[in-house]
Amino acid sequence: MSKFQYSDQEKDLNKVLKMNQDVSLALLNDSDMSLFRKKADDNIASSLELLRSLGKNKEIKKLSDEVSAKEKNRNIEKPVLEEWDEIVKRANTFIPTTVVLEDIMSASEISQAFSELNDINKEFSKTTSIVNKTDLSFLAIATGLQVAKSLVFPYIAKAFHYGDGFDKSKRLSYNDKAINDMHKKANDNFRDKNLKKHKTGHWINILYQTPAYDITKGSKDLGINMGGAYHRMYTLGHDPILGWLFGTMNILTDIITFNDFRSYRVTRNPMKITKNFVPIGMMFQESYECVRDGFLNLPAAIFAQAQHLKSDEYTKLGLPVPFLSSINEEFASKLYKSNYDALCLERDFQVIGVSFVVSKIFDIIISLVHGLFRKEDEKKDIYEVRTRKILLISNSIASTSTIINAGITSNPKNLDIGSLLNTVTHLFTDLRFIAKIKQEFIENEISCRIQKEIDEVDALYETL
Repeated sequence: MSKFQYSDQEKDLNKVLKMNQDVSLALLNDSDMSLFRKKADDNIASSLELLRSLGKNKEIKKLSDEVSAKEKNRNIEKPVLEEWDEIVKRANTFIPTTVVLEDIMSASEISQAFSELNDINKEFSKTTSIVNKTDLSFLAIATGLQVAKSLVFPYIAKAFHYGDGFDKSKRLSYNDKAINDMHKKANDNFRDKNLKKHKTGHWINILYQTPAYDITKGSKDLGINMGGAYHRMYTLGHDPILGWLFGTMNILTDIITFNDFRSYRVTRNPMKITKNFVPIGMMFQESYECVRDGFLNLPAAIFAQAQHLKSDEYTKLGLPVPFLSSINEEFASKLYKSNYDALCLERDFQVIGVSFVVSKIFDIIISLVHGLFRKEDEKKDIYEVRTRKILLISNSIASTSTIINAGITSNPKNLDIGSLLNTVTHLFTDLRFIAKIKQEFIENEISCRIQKEIDEVDALYETL
């Protein structure tokens, strides 16, 4: 039982290492091979002894120098490397059971390896730590900028009514004459423009008839409470995003789709939702057939959907927040009934976006200016890790301070979501970047140590 956990990739790597280890040990312990090597070494030694006894020391030295010179300038033919998958396949055949680290290394070797890794980690931390005055100064400046932005944010947010619902007194009624006139004029223009090139057809009805998802009568017979005036929240046709798909299909097929994705047929005379359930797949099929039956049916349905959303957008009820009613109907209902609609969400996203962009601009400025202080003998990658540490720490401090501020004031609108988004971005990008550089640092350090061992072996060989 190993004390380590392994991914599938690591398990494959263990098997390959174990296979290579077993093959190497088999070659090393091969008695015939050992005897062959011993005979060759003895022959070389006896030949050299004979030449020396004949006074050929100069010739031996000259020949040795020529061999060494040729060795340095020799073009070594690169071996053809196998595909990794083929190596793994061979290793699985060679060792069908699971291989763990303890099968490859002894306890003392594992302990030594982790000891070396700890030394490398300490060296990496020492190399990239924020301890010098320049880095500490940039950390203070970066933190100050982000905290200053966070302190200003609540006032900017308040000025733009961030988190507030809309004022009903500044909205129009759903049946306002101005809205109806504008809607009718748009439909007439679409009709007149297309009648110059196309004949009348079902597309005319699509333009002017009430969309299926605007019908509420019959919903109670299905056990669905559409909330009367708040029916827009319960139908996907009114969803500002999902409505472009489901609302358009509802218009094409005279089907209504509710926020739980159940769809039912509607009748026009009388105008009512029936109990005739329609699977989504069938609604797609009927939509396709309707589109195929008339060249203008789809353009007219999309145009009708766009005009309906547009006419509802600035009314006293507005359009519900996208997707929310399908995810959490209770929360969506509370939000919608408190006059928070899709336009409010759009406004808040703009405020959050500006906050996020400002944080990013601060980061870019700090990164560029901090880069100017890099010395020529400092590696760029290692120095950049220090820059990213400065940005990560400063953003974390700034985000924490806004959370504290929100907690003290009991006002969630003071929570600077832009800074939090920036911090999350750093956590996903910078820590991954730092880990990548750290891995490269460790691999280079291990390579250097291995190379030192190889050099020591070469030096030992040259003395023999």
